[in-house]
Amino acid sequence: MANPGLFYSYKETRLDLDPTTQGSTVSIRLPPPGASTWPLKTAQKRSHVTEVPVAEDENSFRQRHLAIAASIYHRTHHKSPRSFLWRILEDGKVLAIRVVDVSSQVNSPDANLTLRLSFSSRIIPACVAFSDSKEHDVLSAFVLTDTNHLYTLSLRPDYFRRPSSTEDNVIDWCKSSLSSGVSLKKAFRLVALGADELLLSNVDGGLLRLSRISGGDGTWEYIAQRFGYPLLTRARFCLERYTLQ
Repeated sequence: MANPGLFYSYKETRLDLDPTTQGSTVSIRLPPPGASTWPLKTAQKRSHVTEVPVAEDENSFRQRHLAIAASIYHRTHHKSPRSFLWRILEDGKVLAIRVVDVSSQVNSPDANLTLRLSFSSRIIPACVAFSDSKEHDVLSAFVLTDTNHLYTLSLRPDYFRRPSSTEDNVIDWCKSSLSSGVSLKKAFRLVALGADELLLSNVDGGLLRLSRISGGDGTWEYIAQRFGYPLLTRARFCLERYTLQ
């Protein structure tokens, strides 16, 4: 009787953090908070294809290539592209997002672009969340900075496929707001419950539930708030954070 071959219950796939092809990195400088109007000329020139320069020393290498926070988000409702790798670089002021799909659908266009989004202030490492809308093929990204400004980014699949698709006005898909509820206490972790609902935990264990106000201006309002016990609630969130890593 012939011996059956070895059964592998899983397979490993190498994930290369370097750009897949030359000229596949698109740098985009996001408008500062409170900028209701972004000059048209600036908007036409705001995105450009760049190459990450070679690090000259250890400090430069750490800022440009070593992330202070990173994870992979898998969309639920749409499959192409589906998986996204995000990393916080450049001393917390750059959010890099790229597609890391292991497989793709037949006749699906390649999505090999890396978006490097530059913020005017530092990103809180645990306050980056993503959501997938069932109605629209858009990746929603939510980013909270240390100045308590909440960014809402609506990223279309074409942004990761064609550099020319990012030449539209940045204020059309990048919104920022300063909520009074968010600025009350120091934020600890941000979780997206959906495309229009967020859950924010504070360092003292309090929970804040945010709902996006209709209108498309990127403003949020808190609909529920709970002040937990500092030690017990914070310990629970620390445990959940350690488990997810």
